[in-house]
Amino acid sequence: MPSGADERVYCPDCRRSTEVVLDHGTGDTICTECALVLDAHYIDEGSEWRNFADDGGGEDRDPSRVGASGDPFLNAKLSTVIAYAKKPGGKASGEPNALPRTSVPGDGAGAASDRTLVDGFRGIGDMADRLGLVATIRDQAKETFKKLDEAKGVPRGRNRDSVYAACLYIACRNLGMPRTYKELASVTAAGPAAKKDIGKMSTHIKKLLGEEDGQVMDIGVVSASDYLRRFCSRLGLGNQDVRDAQEAVRRLEERLDVRRNPESIAAAIIYMVVQRAGASNSVKDVSVATGVAEGTIKEAHKDLTPHAQMLFG
Repeated sequence: MPSGADERVYCPDCRRSTEVVLDHGTGDTICTECALVLDAHYIDEGSEWRNFADDGGGEDRDPSRVGASGDPFLNAKLSTVIAYAKKPGGKASGEPNALPRTSVPGDGAGAASDRTLVDGFRGIGDMADRLGLVATIRDQAKETFKKLDEAKGVPRGRNRDSVYAACLYIACRNLGMPRTYKELASVTAAGPAAKKDIGKMSTHIKKLLGEEDGQVMDIGVVSASDYLRRFCSRLGLGNQDVRDAQEAVRRLEERLDVRRNPESIAAAIIYMVVQRAGASNSVKDVSVATGVAEGTIKEAHKDLTPHAQMLFG
């Protein structure tokens, strides 16, 4: 669990020193204002919790000598068993050098389900790490995946990257830190081509779990302001430019009805800001930072130009 905010560290997203928390579960140092992971996999240089002192079994034996804690999202505990290779006659060879393997107790559907969860949690954790997502997002994605598995909604016999990415997409939306389909697709094996599959799987999860789990459906409405600070940070914009962009988005959302994706609006506003500031950033630079196609940015920019005075005046 994250510890309380107890120090201030410079955050490149917020462009100033902010309070941070240390997530002891992942070793991540996290900004409390924008949730950016400032330092990943921090190593605690204090004494180890597992103390093997007095291993002889005396009265003062340290009671903290225990194995690793289990995953609270798993139904069963993992165990290690010795699997021996079989001889042609069908009997185990009994070779002492046979390698151990990790397995889940039980048989039939229950064991298969837990194996699915283990694989799914590993996939979700890997994607979350590559995207720099905080532990709370990862854990909620794992919870959604478990509910999906219990509802028999996990596709069988196919690449499940889109399922893991969709669970992360919903978790990010639930916690008010949305990521675009393109950002999530970037950490799948298929790359950008997975965008459509992630979108379909997100819709599938919401439909399947919506009637049973209102939290999954309650993913809120994403606005351009949700993406703005992160996009501006990638471009290296200054505080004043960020404030101008935020104010422009606020006015747009209050006074205009622009039928475009939030990320497209955010990208167009940022492009307008850098143009007004005389910065050297091109539409290509904005496209790379936001993941929005250059043509889409230009079209959205054309729609917003007649309202520039209202947005920035």
